[in-house]
Amino acid sequence: MVPFREFDIDAQRRAYRNAARKRLAEDGPLAAARDRWASYVRTTHGDVFADLDADDPVDRAFVETCYVDFLLDCLLDAFEGKTGVTITNREPGTNTGATGVALGDLHDQVLPPDQGRESVVTAVDAEHLSRVTPAQLRDLYTDVVSRDVRLALGEYYTPRGVADLALDALPVSVTDTSILDPGCGSGVFLTATLDRIRQERTGPPESILDAAVGSVVGIDVNPVAVKSATLAYCTALFDELDATDRERFAVPVFLTDALGLTRDDEIEFRGASLDTTFDTLVGNPPWIPWERLSERLKDRWRERYVEPLDLQPHEGVAARLGHSNDDVSVPFAWTCVHRYLRAGGTAAFVLKRDLMRGPAGAVLRRLRVGDRSLALADVQDLSALDPFPAVGANTAVYAFQADAEPSFPVPTTVWTLSGGQADFGSGDALRESATATATELVPLDPDDTTTAWLRADAERAALGSCVHEIRHGLKDDANDVFGLARDELDRIEPDLVYPYLKSRHVRKWGLTGHDLRLIPQTQAGEDNEAWLREEYPETYDYLDANRDPLTDRSSSWLDRGPFYSVFGLGEYTWADYKVAWCRLGFKPHFTVVSTRDDPDLGEKQVIPGDHYMFVATDDRRTAHYLCALLNAAPYQRTLRDLSSNGKASLSKSVVSELDLPAPADCPHADRLADLSAEAHERVAAVDESPDGDPELSAIETEIDRLVEAWLAGDEAVASPEVPGE
Repeated sequence: MVPFREFDIDAQRRAYRNAARKRLAEDGPLAAARDRWASYVRTTHGDVFADLDADDPVDRAFVETCYVDFLLDCLLDAFEGKTGVTITNREPGTNTGATGVALGDLHDQVLPPDQGRESVVTAVDAEHLSRVTPAQLRDLYTDVVSRDVRLALGEYYTPRGVADLALDALPVSVTDTSILDPGCGSGVFLTATLDRIRQERTGPPESILDAAVGSVVGIDVNPVAVKSATLAYCTALFDELDATDRERFAVPVFLTDALGLTRDDEIEFRGASLDTTFDTLVGNPPWIPWERLSERLKDRWRERYVEPLDLQPHEGVAARLGHSNDDVSVPFAWTCVHRYLRAGGTAAFVLKRDLMRGPAGAVLRRLRVGDRSLALADVQDLSALDPFPAVGANTAVYAFQADAEPSFPVPTTVWTLSGGQADFGSGDALRESATATATELVPLDPDDTTTAWLRADAERAALGSCVHEIRHGLKDDANDVFGLARDELDRIEPDLVYPYLKSRHVRKWGLTGHDLRLIPQTQAGEDNEAWLREEYPETYDYLDANRDPLTDRSSSWLDRGPFYSVFGLGEYTWADYKVAWCRLGFKPHFTVVSTRDDPDLGEKQVIPGDHYMFVATDDRRTAHYLCALLNAAPYQRTLRDLSSNGKASLSKSVVSELDLPAPADCPHADRLADLSAEAHERVAAVDESPDGDPELSAIETEIDRLVEAWLAGDEAVASPEVPGE
C-alpha cells in the first residue's frame, strides 16, 4: 500500500464519494467535468460504460476515477512539501492542451481542504514517500477502483520484473539513449529506466536530472495513468530532487493519443516542441479487443495506417482488422514504431506469446512496418509463469532492431517455475524465483519467416521412436475397374462398395469428400471367390467381365489369391479409427477417419487409398491424440526437415522417425485428444476452407503450446485463454 500513517482510507473514500455524488446532483462544475470526461473516454476507449453493472455507470466510473486522482494529488502535494520542488505540469494535459479532463482543481470543491486534502497529506509517511513505486500506486488504484471499471478502462499493471526483462532484452543499453513508453500506464517502464540511469551515471544531481528528463518520456491516453506516472517519475528521482537547489521541475509524461487517432497534439515541453523521434521504444501495448473500439475509431485506424503500414493480415471475407479475435496490441506497437522510432532504433514490447502462431500473429511475424524491416533480436517467454494474475499468463517479451533484415534462429529464454510462485518484484527477484532455459526460435517453414515460430529444442525433441504401426493404404492397380461412378452402383450389390480416399480428399482435421471403391476382399490374398460368386453374384459377374485388365496388372503383390485380389488390406483397414495422411509430395495434413455417411451407401467405413499411410486403432481418443501430435507445429517442422523441405514424401520411414509415444507416456494426451476432436468438429462445421477461422486457430494454438512445452520438458503450461491487455 502507498505509505500512509494511521489513515482510514475506506472512510475517506466514503466521504469523498458521498460528497461527489451530491455535487453531481447539483449540476454544477463537477457535473460539467463528468460530461467532458465521459466524452473523452468514449472517444478514446469506445462506449465502455455500457458494460458496467450500475444504474448510473458513468457517474460510478467518474466518481471512482476522481477519488484516485484526489489521492494522487494529495501524494504530489506531500512530495512537493517534502522536497521543496514544485511540479509544474502535474495536471495531465498541461503540455498537450488536453486539459478538459484535468480533475485537480475540483477536489477542494468536493471536500473542503480540512476534510479532504489536508487530512490525507498529513497522513502521508514522508520517510517512505521517497520510495513509492508504480507497484504501490497500482495497489492504490486497484484498492479504490472496482475491477469492472478497471477492465472497462483497459487498466492493467505491468510488474517491475517484466519491465526489467524487457530492458535487458534490448540489443542496446538504455543509458545515453532516448526512450519512449507510448502507453506508459503508471510508469513502470519509466521508473525501471530511470533506476538504471541513476545506477550507471555519475555526477551531481542536476546532471542526473537533466539526463533523465532529456531521455525518458512517457505518453498515455488515460489522465489518471498520466498523473500516476508523473508521481512515480518524481519519486524515482526523489533523492536528486531533494538534493538540488531547483525549485521547479517539469516531468516528461504527457496526456495524448500516442497514435494520433482521437487527438494529435503537438507536445510542448520546457518552452519548445518536443522532439518525438526516439532511439528506443518500450512498453506493454493495450490488449484491447478490436470489438471494444468504436466504429469511428476503427475506421480512423484503417484509413490512416492499415495500407501504409501493411497491418492487414487477412484476405477474402476476413480482410479487415479485428478478424480472428485480434486485439490492438501489435498494430499499436507497429504504429508507434512508425511514428516515433528513429532509423536503426530498438524496441521491446510485452505481447501475447500466442502471436508466434495463428492468424492473429500474422502482422507480428511479417517483421515489417510499412517499408521498414524489423529483426527479432530476443524473446523472453513467460507463458509458464503468471505475470498478470488478473487476466492469466500467456505473455512474452519481444525485442526488435529496426531497419535490419530478419534472421533466424532467434535467441530465446523460456522461464518456468522453480518451486513456488514467481517473484515479479524486480528482474533480480524473478531470476531468483524462476528457472531460465536458453533456446532458440525457428519458423515452421525455414523459407517463410511468417509461418509459426517454435522452439528449436521442442523441434529436436520431436524426433524419436514411433510405437505405433504405420500401414499403407489400399492398392489395387485397377482404378477403371474398382473405382465406381454413382450411376454404376445399380450394376452390382452395394455392400462391398466403400467411401475411398484419394490424395485430394484429406485436409488437416477433416475430409473434403470421397470416391466410391469396390473392395471384394476383407484382407489381401483372401481366397473368397466361391463365397463372392454365391453371396454377391452381380459383383462377381462385374469383376469377371473385367478379368483381362485385372489379370494384366503388373504388380507381383497382386499375384496371390483370386484374379481380383488387392493389396494393403487387413484387419487394420477395418479398425474403428485411422489417423491418415497423404504419403506423396509434401502435404503434412493429418486427419482422423472412421465412418462416413454416403447418400447412396449410408454410413460405412472409410478406406484410405494407395496414396495414403495411416495408423489404425479401435480407440477414438488414441487416434485423436496422435492426430494432435502430428498436426502440432513442432512435428510439422520436424517433418519438413526429414522430408528435405518437402521434396520427399511422407513415407512410413519418414514418419517413423517421429517421437509418437503411447498416450500414457504424454501428460497432455487427454487434453490433446479433446482438442483434436474439437478441431475436426470445427472443420466439419465451417463452409469451404477453414483457414483463418478464429475458433480453429485458438484450438491449434493450444495444441501447439501443449506439445511444444511437453517436448521442451516444461512442467507448467500456460492457460489457453488470456483476455487482452
